[in-house]
Amino acid sequence: MLCEQCKQREATAHIQRVINGRAQEYYLCAACAKEAGLDLMPSFGFQLSDLFSGFLGSSLQQAQAQPQAPARCGLCGSSLREITQSGRAGCAQCYETFYDALEPALQRIHGALEHMGKTPEADPAAQGRRQAERRIAGLREEIAAAVREEDYERAAQLRDEIRGLEEGGEGNAL
Repeated sequence: MLCEQCKQREATAHIQRVINGRAQEYYLCAACAKEAGLDLMPSFGFQLSDLFSGFLGSSLQQAQAQPQAPARCGLCGSSLREITQSGRAGCAQCYETFYDALEPALQRIHGALEHMGKTPEADPAAQGRRQAERRIAGLREEIAAAVREEDYERAAQLRDEIRGLEEGGEGNAL
């Protein structure tokens, strides 16, 4: 949606005013909102990139102590110092290039290095799917063990149980 004021830029602010019980709505771009005296991003004395670079500061010091750390990303050319100062990685490859230096900061920021996602706990269908996925993963490990032991009959039974689970059934209870 375009800004109602300048009709040139994308509206990023929805302003609603209620005067004498009558509501008025405006859709403005950041520049027009600022011009109207509405500061959409108040200054807290720091930028979000400053916060991120604060987390990365110790990582930079650790990386500089390690002589094997690469100087620049092979894809975008960003250096670890630039990433630390700006608080932004230059590209996705930067995370792999500077993994050893970024890992502690990412751990502190997110609390984990593996994305867990978020699913509604109350959804019984989602819980059933998750249980089936865990069961299938376990069965695949059992198949690998059965093949190593050359127990092909057991591996075939496990394969059939996986197919049943993948098709939405309960599978064969063994």
